[in-house]
Amino acid sequence: MSGTPQVFSARCPADYEAKGLRAALEQVIEPQIRAYGSVSGKKIMLKPNLLAWRRAHDPACVDPAFLLECAKVFLDAGAKVSILENPAVQTAPAVIRAMGLKEPLDKLGVEVKSFTEFAPARNLPEMRFHNFEIAREYLDFDAVVDLPKAKTHGMMTLTLCVKNLFGLVKGSERMAWHLNVGRDFSCFADMLLDIYLAVRPQFNVVDAAICMEGNGPGSGTPCERGWVFGGTDSLALDAFLAPLLLGREAEELLLVRRARERGLLPEFETAGDLPDIAPLKLPPPPGLLCEWGVFLPPGLKKQLREWLVARPVLQKEKCVGCGLCAKLCPPASLKIVGGKACFDYPNCIRCFCCQEHCPQGAITIRKGVLMGFMELMERLARRIVSR
Repeated sequence: MSGTPQVFSARCPADYEAKGLRAALEQVIEPQIRAYGSVSGKKIMLKPNLLAWRRAHDPACVDPAFLLECAKVFLDAGAKVSILENPAVQTAPAVIRAMGLKEPLDKLGVEVKSFTEFAPARNLPEMRFHNFEIAREYLDFDAVVDLPKAKTHGMMTLTLCVKNLFGLVKGSERMAWHLNVGRDFSCFADMLLDIYLAVRPQFNVVDAAICMEGNGPGSGTPCERGWVFGGTDSLALDAFLAPLLLGREAEELLLVRRARERGLLPEFETAGDLPDIAPLKLPPPPGLLCEWGVFLPPGLKKQLREWLVARPVLQKEKCVGCGLCAKLCPPASLKIVGGKACFDYPNCIRCFCCQEHCPQGAITIRKGVLMGFMELMERLARRIVSR
């Protein structure tokens, strides 16, 4: 695949009705296949966003109908299709069974596996990190199809194509990355961009028929948007989608900004219907001022961090004391005390793994007191100036 990356948009029924869904997916996938050449006889790996399946129509994952129909489009084009993913808690086959997809995928001859083999990512000059491992299995395929769910994310603001590739990192290493760069969100964005550079998915299809907003990426609210998107380049598609989902007047998505600063952001062409999407309701921006005050005395800097930076908080009435948050906490700063999650805030790195994976949605994000006051002052100042 060569030339200028292309981005495609198509309206899609929010109920994932079969005929409308198929038409929308053909509209965004078939041009990608033409740009690629042909997938007939090719081994194709679908990498969907399967965080965890906890209830019907769980917006933390791509919709089952969306995933099944994507597989059918590539199968009908002559490809040999497999689904590989590395969910946070469950295995990929377990999530697929919970979705009710095992039988239809078995009938289609689509294999479903979790990533199990990991090796150092290929080392490229433009990478910032040169010593990390990702799933080796994607190298067994002729092409990778990146299938994210459009949703908010407490740490990176949005989960789209590039963020979805973090699933190629094994679970224990994901914890290590959160621990190593959890407080430096620019650093985390750079790591995601390095994975993108290593993998470079040949196909990208975003499920935005139903998105997740608010307390994403695991416990947010489903919201209807009625679109699917496709693109021949993951980063180009993210750059196209970010202003639509954030609002065109919003600050540029950190991941896209870092890509621009590193000279990685490609020019791209758009085709298909022109989307008009209401912005998603976003979680508080936990990383807004994480690096502010770098020259301040350590004690004052630490206190300002507590006042300014958002933190995870527990809704006690929802917590069932399952202990999953404590198990997945990279710095082990979260314990179960008296049957409820208890935070050790001085040692909390604000990676928000706990909030992301809480099966009850009992953990949310709360802005620092000083940050809330500063935002209030900013809103008042803007009202005065606009009069």
